[in-house]
Amino acid sequence: MEQNRRGNGQLSLLMALRLAAPHTWAASLIPALLGAALTAGEGIAVDTGMLLCLTAACVFMQAAANTFNDYSDFVKGTDTLENSPDATDAVLVYDRPATWRVLLLGFGFLFGAAILGLPAILSIGWKPLLIGAAGAVVVLLYSFGKVPLSYLPLGELCSGFVMGGLIPLAVTGVLSGSFRAEVLIDALPVMLGISLIMLTNNGCDIHRDLKAGRRTFAVLLGENKLARLYRLLLLLWAALPVLLLLWRQGHGILFYLISFLPAFGHFSAQLHLRLGPEQRGPAMAGIVALNTILGLGYIVSLLF
Repeated sequence: MEQNRRGNGQLSLLMALRLAAPHTWAASLIPALLGAALTAGEGIAVDTGMLLCLTAACVFMQAAANTFNDYSDFVKGTDTLENSPDATDAVLVYDRPATWRVLLLGFGFLFGAAILGLPAILSIGWKPLLIGAAGAVVVLLYSFGKVPLSYLPLGELCSGFVMGGLIPLAVTGVLSGSFRAEVLIDALPVMLGISLIMLTNNGCDIHRDLKAGRRTFAVLLGENKLARLYRLLLLLWAALPVLLLLWRQGHGILFYLISFLPAFGHFSAQLHLRLGPEQRGPAMAGIVALNTILGLGYIVSLLF
């Protein structure tokens, strides 16, 4: 059984890309773009090269988190052929790369993020290093340790705050030279959207997580309470940008409302979904699409 959980094959570039899970990268790209929009909205010229480095660092950090999570679930026996019907989303289960190679890949992604963050540190000092280090610690604690964060009802809070909050805070701080806590208020819609990605994932995995001994937020709520809360949070998520734009006295509300039109189909479908393993594919695709469309709509509306 131990050998079965280690795998014994090579790790191809295609496998590495699938472990990095590009279809989830909206959760790092949207917060980085939000930071750029908030900087530009203050009348500050955005350094394109620095923005690209910061954005790539965020993507590498997320790729590391995705890789470590797949590694951890496989070696603990949580992911199996029986509960992983999608071969493209279960590299270790179907392709059997050596687990040490997968673990090395995860640390390689982290190292890449650190290298890409060096220009920011050299430019303005230690504060970006502190934020990056906090993100790296959360990435590792989520999948490793005696009781990983993924086994606790903290995943939604951690992912939403670290990716949706700390990324815009770091990006605006580096690009403008000034770190402002108010950025976290402007980032609330993005934080909630990313938290909903995690809640969607955990909501679809309730039965599998129960067998694995996980006590995620979705597990603690149970299917019925989760369904009610999920719909309420979706509605709050859609309304938050309007409330914040009114508070900022911004003129981009109309643009945000127009941008909601292409998202309406996804939003309606998400409201009517019953989260579960059989709905995992459309549920995850829908929530990521909504994060992309609503996130971009909110970002552009801030520029008006």
